Amino acid sequence: MNAFAWFFLSLYGRVSRQEFWLGYVGIVVVALILARALPYQSGALYFIFDDVPRDGASQSASFWLGWPELISLVLTWPVIAIYAKRLHDLNLSAWWLLLLPAVTFAVGLSVFNRLDVAGYCLLLLVLGFLPGTSGPNRFGEDPRARPQGAKPASDR
Repeated sequence: MNAFAWFFLSLYGRVSRQEFWLGYVGIVVVALILARALPYQSGALYFIFDDVPRDGASQSASFWLGWPELISLVLTWPVIAIYAKRLHDLNLSAWWLLLLPAVTFAVGLSVFNRLDVAGYCLLLLVLGFLPGTSGPNRFGEDPRARPQGAKPASDR
């Protein structure tokens, strides 16, 4: 697996803070460019589900999926891969990422409207600014110890 595919698609290994920020900002820039370049209304996909109530009146509910939603779906996996590798650098399992949807769901049931946004911002700050463990850990070698330009370890 080449370094580009490993960085954006693999859940294995570790990345440094610098690699994390470069990858994260790169994904955000790609998302912004695609959102700006692709048409918003004319490129929409519509999924229509017709429900016929018992009283016989026709009622249709539509689910709308446009370019911004598709871009978000496509770029979700690379973000998860970068987050996982950064958690590995902190000697934490990537399973901790499952707390994000759980917190978002719990906040949706509560009166705190923007607590989930604060949680994502806190995660970004923790991953982006806390130094990783020195030396090798259970997830791989220290990314700061790799020679500049060296290919990272591939999937195990």
